[in-house]
Amino acid sequence: MSLLNTWIDWQHVPSTAVRSMRIRPRRRSISIEWRSGHYSDHTVRRRDMLRLLNPRQSVGQWVNRFALS
Repeated sequence: MSLLNTWIDWQHVPSTAVRSMRIRPRRRSISIEWRSGHYSDHTVRRRDMLRLLNPRQSVGQWVNRFALS
């Protein structure tokens, strides 16, 4: 089973603004549930998704730079 054929549900996001994220590498999309209760979908390059594997990467900075831009 390829990682590209799955999605990743990240429930405990270490961010003050993001509650959870669903990452879909094959579709190059990410769904964000905000702590405010709103949801948003964004297209993100796969290589930018890989940056989330780095434990030093700030989720808030990543969202601002790659999902919201």
